[in-house]
Amino acid sequence: MTTRVLGIDLHDAGRDGVYRVDPDDPVTLVGDAQRAGLALARIDLSDCHNEAAALERIAAQAGLPPAASGSWVQLDAALRADEGAGRVLLFDHAVTFCRAAPEAYTACRRALEGMARAGHARGVPFFVFMAFPDNETRDAAIDA
Repeated sequence: MTTRVLGIDLHDAGRDGVYRVDPDDPVTLVGDAQRAGLALARIDLSDCHNEAAALERIAAQAGLPPAASGSWVQLDAALRADEGAGRVLLFDHAVTFCRAAPEAYTACRRALEGMARAGHARGVPFFVFMAFPDNETRDAAIDA
């Protein structure tokens, strides 16, 4: 689902959240983020098998210092320090990560949802797009 299909404006921090996307949507979402002028990080979780690996991958592919991968709190602080006009995190292979490490996937989703809520509270766009496992239909986007 593109931002047009989802009905969201990436400039609108009131719509911050974690959104479910189909695996074929990333190209369009990359363009949407670029047109909105938001920092974009495309993060490949295909070979992440635990929380530490996911933290390292997110920090590295978001262009953050290695220290940002120490914990979700450190990652959040680094993302905030470098947020500029806002941020879009686009995750590839999130379902693969979920199958390999379900508890780590859940911790990742919860942390990202918290970061989106914090962005919402600050009025800074923070969007996460990822495929969800088939049995997970909850939309974690913040209702404005």
